[in-house]
Amino acid sequence: MRRFIKASIITVITVAVAGCVINVTPDNLIFQSAKTEKLNLTRFQEQAFKDDMSVALKAVSLKSEQGYTLRGIQALYHDAKANILLFGANGMTINQSANIVHRFGAIPANVIWFDYPGAGISDKPTKLDPEVMMADALAIYDFAAEKLRNDKPFIVHGIELGTAVAANIALQRSPAALVLEKPIVNLSQLINDNSPGWSDWFTRIKLSPKLAAVDNAYQVGSYQGPLLILVGEKDLTTPPKYSQILYRVSPSDNKNLVVVEGVGHDRLMRSPIAVDAYKTFVAGL
Repeated sequence: MRRFIKASIITVITVAVAGCVINVTPDNLIFQSAKTEKLNLTRFQEQAFKDDMSVALKAVSLKSEQGYTLRGIQALYHDAKANILLFGANGMTINQSANIVHRFGAIPANVIWFDYPGAGISDKPTKLDPEVMMADALAIYDFAAEKLRNDKPFIVHGIELGTAVAANIALQRSPAALVLEKPIVNLSQLINDNSPGWSDWFTRIKLSPKLAAVDNAYQVGSYQGPLLILVGEKDLTTPPKYSQILYRVSPSDNKNLVVVEGVGHDRLMRSPIAVDAYKTFVAGL
């Protein structure tokens, strides 16, 4: 995911470098697949066999209010202790992430995850609109909460840019807890920190109003429920300073910040330390 963020930002800058202003819009920031894929359940089954996990897998789908179909996966693990609704990183698609899903099975926790509109197995919308995507996310939450109706705590988990979606959901619904993995604070800071140094000499960044409105510090500062923040010590894309800001502004009485020593951006949930921290957090809900 780090490579995708770096590549997309550099592409935007390269296209705009002839001018003085980089206009960052949903169309040039939000990942879109070349074509709609089909869910590859075989890959998940093979990974489960490799990881020696007992899991029931199935495809799930939901019709957006805009008319396109959102598609995802449901993974039910043996002796699950929690239910997790996952909102992935920008450029992170289900078909490429079987190993990531099964890391949650190590907790163990059930997972529902939908690809974003236009990414992976979900249909492409006629227009990318962050407000519509947030409405889709709320519909996905309601769908998942109904599907996973049981006595286990229901957790909303966001990764990278998905942490802004997850935090928004946590404010508008009532999950048992919120987990932020490699979180962002806002898009201006993320883009500036991940832009090549030479671009400062030629350009300035201008976010579209709807992207500029993304403020994870405000959202986390307004959320009072249980909170777990996970980040790698050596993460250069969404560095620990972002997580520390969010931890400081959180008013939660049950908040935990786990900085995993020696880990970078892409392998966080593969760390036993991160998984053990998750297990401890779930046990306390």
